[in-house]
Parts: sequence; structure tokens; C-alpha cells
Amino acid sequence: MQKISFILIVFLLALLGPIGKSLLAGPAESFLRELPPGLFLKSSMEVPAEQTKAIGKKLGGNLERLTNSVLQVHGQLIQVNVLTAVDEANATAIYRNLSNIKSFPFSIQKGNLVVEYIGKELNFALAIKTSYELGMLPKPTMISYQVVAELSPVAKADYTASNLLFNYFITMRDPSNKASVREEAARQIHELVPKFKFGQCLMLRNPKLSAEPAKYEFKPPVVGLRETKATITYAFSQLLYLQKVPYVIAIMKINVDDTGFSQSSVAPLKTLTAATPFWPSDDPEIIALAQEITSGKTTHEAKAMAILHWLEPGRNLMYSGPVGSRWGVHQVLEQKFGRCWDFADCFVTLARAAGVPSREVAGWLYGSGGHVWTEFYQEGKGWQQVDPTGGGILKCGIYHIPYFTSEDGEMPIVYIGMPRIDAVPIK
Repeated sequence: MQKISFILIVFLLALLGPIGKSLLAGPAESFLRELPPGLFLKSSMEVPAEQTKAIGKKLGGNLERLTNSVLQVHGQLIQVNVLTAVDEANATAIYRNLSNIKSFPFSIQKGNLVVEYIGKELNFALAIKTSYELGMLPKPTMISYQVVAELSPVAKADYTASNLLFNYFITMRDPSNKASVREEAARQIHELVPKFKFGQCLMLRNPKLSAEPAKYEFKPPVVGLRETKATITYAFSQLLYLQKVPYVIAIMKINVDDTGFSQSSVAPLKTLTAATPFWPSDDPEIIALAQEITSGKTTHEAKAMAILHWLEPGRNLMYSGPVGSRWGVHQVLEQKFGRCWDFADCFVTLARAAGVPSREVAGWLYGSGGHVWTEFYQEGKGWQQVDPTGGGILKCGIYHIPYFTSEDGEMPIVYIGMPRIDAVPIK
């Protein structure tokens, strides 16, 4: 947990005083004026000159401007304080003193700018990702992720309960919570367990589909496996247990590039355009809707882009409702709102109804949380990952960490702890 910075305290006092400035018509910082997809400016304010000068003096340098902005970065809120020094030497002095309170990457220097990040949702990953997106750090084209996740081998799941179960495990295992809070979380876990059918097998995305082949290790060790082009199902004879819930520790090294593309000249099976209980692509009304959306489009890519455009949040569906929801395609189209899994289900259903081979992908959105997205097949080329939650505006690339794939809609994902994710830029 990062300490509240000296700058924030002074700035808040300034806002309460009579000379605090109001919201700016536009952000003072040029790099906040045209933000990349997935970033939204919520507010931007400038600290009055007198306070700015005083803060610079306390930090050991001369400041010419200090602004405070709030951004939404891939759904997470982060406060960005930008200190503009009169020159790089003064910025270096200010950064040296500020970094005693806020170390890298929660504070960072670039030229005569010093940037400080704060917020309730702030963590290492969010700070790094924000610096990439704002151009404070060079954005890599490939990242190697080391993921350590505690995953329950679930055969059947009540999808409405999966996120609840995960959250109760987080609460129960957090030593900072009161004993009574942890005990209540354990009781809730006990009540939710009957909604799941646990097994001995864990199905993950085939490592060969990564930009470079992924590597998986497990504790306890694997006793057998079954491989398809999309998945590998791992079998275990002895499992770990927590609150009577079986789990394995998956240690995964996953390399992700900025294309989200997997080459494959092998045409997918016809089943990847077929209807399933989760994806009613044979429903006459859905077929009619898919034909309307993709009218005049002839390639898989053109049809997929048209469907993504239709799914842009606020256009036909709202991004809203409880976290982790999976309402079902018919209900989502009727109520006109949903979350990431709902948008992914709608994309696969509409794509298959339009004759585009597609399936779901899931894992983690770096710096954010668990996520579900999709991929479709481009004729003779391969599989392209796309993120329907943002209508395709946020490209699948270095932040989408895939380790689940489903070709029929069954993807019982249950975490029993927060995964540990370390990222190493490759190039």
C-alpha cells in the first residue's frame, strides 16, 4: 500500500482554500489531450502558481506548473500528478526527493517532467501500464509474463457464483481483515461450494497458440494430459485443498506480443461456426441480426470488425451490471447490458451466425483483473484475438494474458487466490 504523498496533501489543502483553481477546460499536459484507446480523462486541475512554487521549494527544485488529473486506465482509476520543472536538472532534484516517498514506478521522471501516481486501485502493474500508455516509458512490443495462479479443477460451474467464490477466498485469506470478517467469508465459501462440481482435470489454452510457446508447470505434478489444437487438459491424482475446495498451483510463462495473432493456415473445424447451449447462433432472430450487422461484408475480418463496432459500449449494449456476470446471450440482447463475459458471448454467437469461426479466450488483463475476450479465424492466415468489451477499440496485445480457451462456451474458471503476475519486457 503506497503512502499518500506530500504533494497530494498540499494540493488538497490548496483546493480547499480560496485561490484553488476550478476544472480546466482541457488538460494542461499535451500527453493527456489525445489519449490512446482504453484511457479516459475524468478530471484535470492545475495547482495555483503560489502553491506550485512552494511545493517545488519543499521538494528541492523550481516548478513552473503542477497539475492533478484522474484517468481511467482499462477500467481502473489512477490519479496522475504532473510536476513540470523549469529544466531537467531541477526535475532530477525533485524526483530524487520525491522518490524517497514514492519509488519507481509510482513516481517517474522524463526530461523536465516528474509524474507521480496515486489511488486506491494503484499497484505496480497499473503504474507501469499507465507509464507505457502515456509515453513516460517506451512501450514494448512483446512481454514475457510469469503467472502463478491457484486454480480449481472445476468440471461444472454456476457461472454467476464463480466471481463471488473468488472474492470470498480473497477476503478470507487477507490477514489484514478482522477474524470475524474472515470467518464470515469462510461461511459464504461453504454455502457456495455446492454450486460447483469439482474434478481432477484442468483445461488450459494450448501453449503453442502463444506468440512463442508458453510453458506450464504444476504443483502437484501432472499424471496425464489430452491435447487438442486449442486446449490441453491436464489430469491430477492428488490435489491441494483449501476450505474443502481442490486446487492446483499453475506456474505459467506466457509470451505476449502486440498483435494478438496466432499464425495457422489450417482451416478450423465446422464445429467452430456451430451453435452451442451458450452460443445460440442458430436462432433465427440472431441469424437475422448477424446478417443485418454484416451486410455487404464478405471476409471473416470485415464481418468480425462490423460485429465489434455494433458491440461498442453505449451503441447497442451498455457495459454495466455485476462484475463476473454471465447472463446468457438472449438475456443480454434483451436487457441491453452486460460485462466482459457477456460481450464475449455475444460476439462469438453473432460471428458464428455470420459464418465466422470463433471461440472465447480468457485469462488476465495486466494491471486490471480477470477478463474474457475472443478470437476469430482469418481465412488462410490464423487466429486474431479481439476484445468485444470495448467494441474492439482496445486492441488485444501486450496486456491480454491468455491461458484459457473454449470452443463450446464451457469455461469454468475459478481462482481461489489472487494470481501473482510478473512482467518482463522483451523488446
